[in-house]
Amino acid sequence: MALNAKAHTEKRLFISLLTRDISLSDAFLDLIDNSINSAIKSSNVNILKPDDFFAYIANSKSPKFRVDIVTSEIKVVIKDNCGGISTQAAQDEVFIFGASPDDDRTDDKLSVYGIGLKRAIFKLGNNIEISSDHLQGGFQITLDVPSWAKDKTQPWTFPIAGRPPSEKVGTTIEISNLHDAVKTRLADPTFLTSLEKRISRAYSFFIGRIIVIYLNGKEIETSNIEIAENHAADSFDFDDVNVSLVAGIGVPKGKNYSAEGAGWNVFCNGRAIISFDKSELTGWGVEGLLPTFQPKHRPFLGVAFFTADDPEKLPWTTTKLGVNPDNIVWQRALRRMADVAKQVTRFLDERYSEEGTTITRDEMSDAIGSASYVAPTVSVRPVIFQAPKPTPRSTTSIQYTVNKAQLSLVKAAIGRRSMSNSEVGRYTFDYFVENEIA
Repeated sequence: MALNAKAHTEKRLFISLLTRDISLSDAFLDLIDNSINSAIKSSNVNILKPDDFFAYIANSKSPKFRVDIVTSEIKVVIKDNCGGISTQAAQDEVFIFGASPDDDRTDDKLSVYGIGLKRAIFKLGNNIEISSDHLQGGFQITLDVPSWAKDKTQPWTFPIAGRPPSEKVGTTIEISNLHDAVKTRLADPTFLTSLEKRISRAYSFFIGRIIVIYLNGKEIETSNIEIAENHAADSFDFDDVNVSLVAGIGVPKGKNYSAEGAGWNVFCNGRAIISFDKSELTGWGVEGLLPTFQPKHRPFLGVAFFTADDPEKLPWTTTKLGVNPDNIVWQRALRRMADVAKQVTRFLDERYSEEGTTITRDEMSDAIGSASYVAPTVSVRPVIFQAPKPTPRSTTSIQYTVNKAQLSLVKAAIGRRSMSNSEVGRYTFDYFVENEIA
């Protein structure tokens, strides 16, 4: 006898379980993604292919869109002027869990799976108020999440009310009755500093061009990526995704290169999903790809751009916090990334010892040339990294181990017990040269 097994979804999956897959910072970024998507849609720019999208970003010099994020231990408010959400969109699209394969996704550059907005607001708290004004009429909703969760009616719906058409467009999301864990994090200044940094990196190609973002009244500055004019580059297309790769010597903010500013940066449709990665995920320490990252590789900086009309084909995860290593486009890209990067790592391997060293910007001057801001792009002309010819070095370093008691006797004989070990080494070497060689 044929029977039907129940296969419906419980609301708890979205309210309590999927929210565990993202951090609090990720929730804020999901909400900003929605604002940027709305900004692009309301710009009336004819974006038919990735080239059009990046041309729009590059040519936008005076951003007219703004996002304000205000946090406290009582509530979180996210407000934008990015075009708003129409009554029709709210009824038919916005609150559906998951995107339909029949949806036209070409104007959604940062929205992928249709769960970001809902998961983000559920992550933050229990009482949700959203009001949105749109040229064609907006909507508003007041939602008590625990009460909504108890309603077992199928299919799920959200109680919205229409708002009249308005010339003053935008969306305001207010979340109160915050979860205890959220209140604790928002009271921690280190979290807010970390969130500011995350926003700056994630939207480095949007901030200052099409949008400005404020966190508790402070404007967030963009994090530009600068690679030396002398670099390697490659690009290819696969499965309707374009991949553009650039790798070279970075331009440090200070005098010395640091590990924090080295590694691969990965962008999907202009949104950063990986920053300064030095792990096996981007090929480091993987046999046949790249060597294990060492201090001598600190000048290395790479950027990988993945662009597609259909964002679901991009190799990002649902959290947009990393890549899906099983994605076929990512697998193809990984080897090409290694080929581009090895042109730079070979140069650094030949130039510095296995132990690594403190590397200054001056030491890299012959390899840097002029600094070049890395702009988002769909394709790049293949370029070969031009490794400068090595300059013979007239100096080297020596290091050896001695008995501590004998070292103390040497310091006493010199008459300077406070000398550092390196100073003793330098003194004794100079003494030998002066008395035995000169």
